[in-house]
Amino acid sequence: MTRSSVSKNAEQISPHWIEWLTGLLATVIVLAMTGWIFWEAWTTDDNPPVLSAHVLDIKPLPAGWRVMIQVRNASDATAAAVEVKGTLMDGATPVEETSVTFDYVAAGSTSKGGLLFANDPSRYRLTILPAGFTEP
Repeated sequence: MTRSSVSKNAEQISPHWIEWLTGLLATVIVLAMTGWIFWEAWTTDDNPPVLSAHVLDIKPLPAGWRVMIQVRNASDATAAAVEVKGTLMDGATPVEETSVTFDYVAAGSTSKGGLLFANDPSRYRLTILPAGFTEP
């Protein structure tokens, strides 16, 4: 009895067209992601955060006033421990000052928080300014 070295159940030697398509698609995705990462690294500046703050609304509380604020970071750098100070001014005289610290304001994003005052902010000139940050 003679044995054949090629079985009828043996797989084909050349790969199926779906295997080629899958390999090509995976290669394109990996190359695109690698290119995007290099592009971001090449074009992103190493500038410090650019922070601004503005008032969203003012509401009374049982023990004072809450001023909701929004902090915006307009740069490509992240800021940590962002301190925002709010001051109530009567002419050139400061009446009350308070502050809030945002743990983290990501690059190109906004964060919301609140400042608490004992005096009514609508009776005075309210100034909101980012006062400092650290680099994470």
